[in-house]
Amino acid sequence: MFPDLFSATTEYWRQLDEIEYRYKQGELSLEEVDREVEILMRQLGQKRRESLRFFRDSLSHWISTHTEFLMGFVFVLIVAYSWMLTMNN
Repeated sequence: MFPDLFSATTEYWRQLDEIEYRYKQGELSLEEVDREVEILMRQLGQKRRESLRFFRDSLSHWISTHTEFLMGFVFVLIVAYSWMLTMNN
C-alpha cells in the first residue's frame, strides 16, 4: 500500500501547532519543545523514506516488466529524431 505522505505531513503540522500552543500556554519548556519536535521530525522523515522507497520499488518493477516497450519506444524516438535531423539539412 502507498504510504500517505500528504496525511503524514498534515498530521505533522497539526502536531507542531499543538506543541506551539502548549508552549505559549506555559505547559512545555523549551527543552521539551525541542525533544517533541525532534521526535516529530524523525517520524515524518520515516514516512518520507517509506514513500521514496515505495516509488523507487514501483518504478523498478514497472521498468522490469515493460522493458520491451521501453526499448521499442526509445528506438522509435531515435528514428524520428534522426529523420527530423535529415529533413532540416
